[in-house]
Amino acid sequence: MMPVAQAPVAVAHVVQNLGIGGLERVVVNLASHAHRDRYRPFIVCLGPGGPLVEQARAAGVDVFVVAKKRGFTPGTVATLARRFREMNARVVHCHNAAPLVYGALAGRITRARVVYTAHGMKTSAASQPVRLDRLGMVDAFVTVSDDARQIAIRKGGADDARVRTILNGVDTRTYRRADAAQRDRVRASLGFDSNAFVFAIVARLSPAKDHANLFRAFAALSSVNPSVRLVAVGDGELRELLAGLIQELRMQDRIVLAGAREDVADLVGAFDCFVLSSYTEGLAMTLLEAMAAELPVVATRVGGNAEVVVDGETGLIVPARNTEGLRDAMQWMAAHPSEARAMGVRGRERAASTFSIETMVNAYEDTYGRVLAGTS
Repeated sequence: MMPVAQAPVAVAHVVQNLGIGGLERVVVNLASHAHRDRYRPFIVCLGPGGPLVEQARAAGVDVFVVAKKRGFTPGTVATLARRFREMNARVVHCHNAAPLVYGALAGRITRARVVYTAHGMKTSAASQPVRLDRLGMVDAFVTVSDDARQIAIRKGGADDARVRTILNGVDTRTYRRADAAQRDRVRASLGFDSNAFVFAIVARLSPAKDHANLFRAFAALSSVNPSVRLVAVGDGELRELLAGLIQELRMQDRIVLAGAREDVADLVGAFDCFVLSSYTEGLAMTLLEAMAAELPVVATRVGGNAEVVVDGETGLIVPARNTEGLRDAMQWMAAHPSEARAMGVRGRERAASTFSIETMVNAYEDTYGRVLAGTS
């Protein structure tokens, strides 16, 4: 008699929303690249959804939007429990603290195993996930960098034996260095000369990304190297403030606020160097995407940045909130384009070997298997 094939295990990913952000792209990538013969992922958004909903659905992933009201809503727990039962979810994977509260409670009601991923430093240190972990409501506690893991242990009081690091992954097939025609086309669309040395940052215009410090560092560099340019891709609450700063620095012809873009994969490979000026991070997806596109990187020494960028090999690491250090690193990149290009090539090799989607998916699916077997 032929053995009966087991049905794939349903995995519920619980998120706040599916806006354009690093956490959200990780979740969509994780669900889209799951081994469907073993796992059947679906996504539940507590909020109104977002632009990545359709991308997930196009990849064959079911997405359910709860659109809960503000504040704690006990009825949301019941809503999630009903959805988990309908989908026969055996694993509930919660991403950051708010989804954990609702997802863990609903998961326990439906007797599902609960996996929690802390995607950022603040969530890693929050007492709420650790409290739920100690109550036995979390079967596997995951951080996206070793730095975040140490914060969860030291500041959050998590049990070091129970916290596992799984690095984010990027699809290196999507991100490539642009050919000459694409490079010229992208630069022309931004008003840049094809021969300019162009720095880029892809990040939400929020305080944590510290665009203001980056703009000041760039202005200082531009005063001695007027051929450099900077494009900031992303939108957010600081847009008007940063536009005013660009005017104050008299950089309107050299710094472009490009806004939120859905064609980042086509854009980023057309630039010369990626910069991330954050003063707090988890493990930035934009760093991985830039490396996959063969860009050298200048990044601040926060969160998992130094775990991604090998200082002096694939980029340069500088102190956070240090304008002079940021300027000096950018100046080196612009003054040494051949060396910078070689850093970018090594960066792509590192992205492919250490930060691939396949590696990330395999690690998470190993975690699901462990919690289902009770060996996590």
